[in-house]
Amino acid sequence: MSGINKIKERILEEARLQAEETVKRAEEEASEIINSAKKEAEELKKQIIDKANSEALEVKKRLKAGAELEARKQRLQAKQEVVEEAFSQTIKKLNSLPDDQYFSIIVDLIVNSASNDSGEIILSGRDKERLPSDFEEKVNKNLSSKRSSGNFTISDETRDINGGFILKMGNVEINNSFDAIIRMKRNEIEADVIASLF
Repeated sequence: MSGINKIKERILEEARLQAEETVKRAEEEASEIINSAKKEAEELKKQIIDKANSEALEVKKRLKAGAELEARKQRLQAKQEVVEEAFSQTIKKLNSLPDDQYFSIIVDLIVNSASNDSGEIILSGRDKERLPSDFEEKVNKNLSSKRSSGNFTISDETRDINGGFILKMGNVEINNSFDAIIRMKRNEIEADVIASLF
């Protein structure tokens, strides 16, 4: 299974776990807003009933419509928060994987994104410190089994990235940090996340 699919599965899994609680909370808030608006509408109706019954009904309708609109906004905001949190938690979980699993994903991602060129692999300072001693060898072995003539070395340089890596081939850099991968794939993945949540 490719690294991207593993990331996608983790996003979907995290989203499903968080959806139920957040949506329930949003629906309770929406219900309170609607109930509050209904009470306000009834009180206004009683105050102005002698003046004009039709005016009271119109006020009630406007308040109810406003409350329903506000409730819809609250639900939408809650859904957006759930989706955003799912993506954020996925990156956190990827970064907290045991080293062997984490670097296995990184190797897969490098093999799938590297061309036949040679170059450098730029990591975060944290990843560089915990890098397995045979990482470079595994990358190049997997590349050669893919019939790639490229050869990649670990760069002396580090970058401030939140997991993942940057491939540098001459003056060209390919950003494969987890943030960049999710940003690039978000439109494709987000529909699946939303469908699984709501």
